[in-house]
Amino acid sequence: MKIRPAESSDFNTLMKLRLSLQKHTEKSNSLIWRVTEGGMEGLKKELEEMVADEDSRILVAEKDGEEIVGFIAGRVLRNEKYRPRWVGKISLLYVEVKHRRQGVGKSLVEKLLMFFNSKNVEDVTLRYVSGNKEAENFWKEFEFDPVIITANQHLEGLI
Repeated sequence: MKIRPAESSDFNTLMKLRLSLQKHTEKSNSLIWRVTEGGMEGLKKELEEMVADEDSRILVAEKDGEEIVGFIAGRVLRNEKYRPRWVGKISLLYVEVKHRRQGVGKSLVEKLLMFFNSKNVEDVTLRYVSGNKEAENFWKEFEFDPVIITANQHLEGLI
């Protein structure tokens, strides 16, 4: 398995994996926001911008030198109002189901953490969907603990 930076030629595969991640999170929690058809273009643009941004990194995991089986996306943020000043944000992580529990996700995270370290990041933050037990257990292995809880409800359920 090889971990490498994403290239523009990877976008179709990245979009397929990104949509698979979205479907996975939607199954984990019925309150998660759904991507609209128009939103698909926004997701693609977001990935393209991250590839071009020197403070962002999208890494892909290639198996057998050609098949992309997972990806991770992260960004370095400067925090003017608080300490720490430099924060690494892990935005997305997805590994195809048949390649899970084989060290792919761990390798992607470790490589992204190396990028964060090269940018003098002090803390790393991430979000995962409540109810996504796979994500919760995975991140606990890296000793991530919830700090802020975000709660959602449909307005019609409140009035």
